[in-house]
Amino acid sequence: MSDTTVQEKSTLEAIKVYFKPTVFAILFLGFSSGVPYGVLSGALSYWVSKIELSPSEISLLLAAGFPYTIKFLWSPFIDQVKLPILNKLLGQRRSWLILSQALLAGSIIWLGFTNPLEDYTETYMVAFLIALFGATQDIVIDGFRIEILKDDEQAAGAALYIYGYRIAGIIFSIGVIYIYSLFEIDWSLLFIMGSSTMLVGMIAVLFIREPEHKATEEKQKIKEEIDAFLAEREEAGKQSKEYFAWIYMTVVAPFREFMMRRGWFVFILFAIFYKIGDSMAVSLQTRYFLSLGFDDLVIANSGKLVGFWALFIGFAVGGWLMSKVGLWKGLLICAILQLASNFSFSALYLIGPNAYFLAFTMGFEQFATGMGATVLVAFQSLLCNRSFTVTQYALLSALNQFTVKLLSAPSGFIVEGVGWFWFFIITAVVAVPGILLLFWIKRLEHPDEKYSEMKEE
Repeated sequence: MSDTTVQEKSTLEAIKVYFKPTVFAILFLGFSSGVPYGVLSGALSYWVSKIELSPSEISLLLAAGFPYTIKFLWSPFIDQVKLPILNKLLGQRRSWLILSQALLAGSIIWLGFTNPLEDYTETYMVAFLIALFGATQDIVIDGFRIEILKDDEQAAGAALYIYGYRIAGIIFSIGVIYIYSLFEIDWSLLFIMGSSTMLVGMIAVLFIREPEHKATEEKQKIKEEIDAFLAEREEAGKQSKEYFAWIYMTVVAPFREFMMRRGWFVFILFAIFYKIGDSMAVSLQTRYFLSLGFDDLVIANSGKLVGFWALFIGFAVGGWLMSKVGLWKGLLICAILQLASNFSFSALYLIGPNAYFLAFTMGFEQFATGMGATVLVAFQSLLCNRSFTVTQYALLSALNQFTVKLLSAPSGFIVEGVGWFWFFIITAVVAVPGILLLFWIKRLEHPDEKYSEMKEE
């Protein structure tokens, strides 16, 4: 068999994996995961940008999403606790998914019946609930995806998850602008329509089997050590011993393993700072575009639609970049591109409402974001111990969200203080620490070596 034939066969097999029923279903779970993100960063952001809320009030709404930043606190319990009744019907993972999705649908409907001008607190509280249930859903989906897919299906599953996530985001940004601009329907009806999209994920859950829960050798070893430790303490009752063992395995062991690594705090800081400048720049983009004089459909077509396709191209290029230059250089290149893209927002301020430059600005920013997201997921996956993937990945992804939800919250106050032009200059400057941390990480982790080992596995 010729090398060309072997290569064609390999390529065909690589494509086929995306269409396996279980793998393809991850696309719909990714969509479900992207709905709360789209509601908060797309639909809600557009809604409050159209009314008389100040930039600081709009950016503070971002902080309502802070449950995403602390989801690692309850991820161990989601990983272990079985829901009564639902667990018998659906299994542990699927029961948690259905519950979180149903609560999300109800909260999205409620959001449409709030009025942030009359009762800002109620809108804030409902946004918080959407983030809480969305973060819980993410915890379950991350564990579900890792457990249900075979090793050679993980990369395809992760890619489909990201695509589904972003498709939901685009529906709740571009789609909402189109519907509102063309039909001017009531916001409550828009959010009712939005809540119905949760059915996509709920139906997918019902068609996917419950994954098998397997204990790794490392977990088994820890369990044996705990049993030996407790066996020596006869004064403790059986129930208290079981409770202690459960708490240790569920909560202590995942974080202990992570914090036993050399330079673990550097990885924490990197997760926080890698995308901080990018997150600040996009936190008020809709309000910024409207303030420059762009109308709704221009923002949807020249801005967000171009940005959507640029994002998807960025995903693909990010994966190609890693294979060509390695993971560490990929991280560095993407970090520099993300920083540089922020300057285009300041340039747009000087140029004014030019639809072509708006398309360039959004295309550049989203292209860099897509590339950065791809390499960041690969790096954070390498940092997770396979015995504690759910909890450790929840920790790292929560720290990414800490940047988006909390560190970006003061953005409105900065805009009110220095204006739009200097605000985007500042967002570029605050991206520098993430780049500097990469050189520290290179000395600690040797990411390229580990990335090569992961591809071989």
